[in-house]
Amino acid sequence: MLTQERIEEIKSQFQGLSQEEQQKKFQEILETLDPEEREQITGKQQCPFCSMAKGEIPVKKIYEDETLLAILDIRPANKGHTLLFPKEHHKVLSTVQEPLVAHMFTTANKISTAIFDAMNAQGTNIHVANGSAAGQTAPHVLINIIPRFTKDKVVIGWEAEKVEDNELEKIAESIRGKIPKEKPKITEKKEMRSVREDFSRIP
Repeated sequence: MLTQERIEEIKSQFQGLSQEEQQKKFQEILETLDPEEREQITGKQQCPFCSMAKGEIPVKKIYEDETLLAILDIRPANKGHTLLFPKEHHKVLSTVQEPLVAHMFTTANKISTAIFDAMNAQGTNIHVANGSAAGQTAPHVLINIIPRFTKDKVVIGWEAEKVEDNELEKIAESIRGKIPKEKPKITEKKEMRSVREDFSRIP
């Protein structure tokens, strides 16, 4: 069984590390523990970002509200690179409820605007790596907000594939079929009446 002192010592090892380094360090620590200790530590230090949200790991805070925290990345793509994430643990974006997703991206847009002004940026990337195949290395969903400058060293891109038109249509149909249907919004009759009343006033 790990003592509280040992737990605090483990927590201290995450300070000053990038998100990738934190995850690597966490795996290294788990490999040194016996099954009982592993179960104990994963219950308390499973995700560094959850610990940051609880104030257990020191961060350079940019923004905070009841549901979100934004911090400076200590190993940034460019100075001012900010990480925005929900305080509640979610591994990927698809597990986050829609109202919170909307709040995340509204907040990301506000932070992006602030970064333009504060860093004299010429652009920003608002980026989510969703799943390991997409480059996600953190165990917690993050929105990266990266200030961009002409001739900086940040590379976000891909080599374009050639896809025939008939295959594009099949792909589009397949994706369309997986998007949940929303109920159509009905215009209130009150609005329609007011329009008719306006027309009735025309001589």
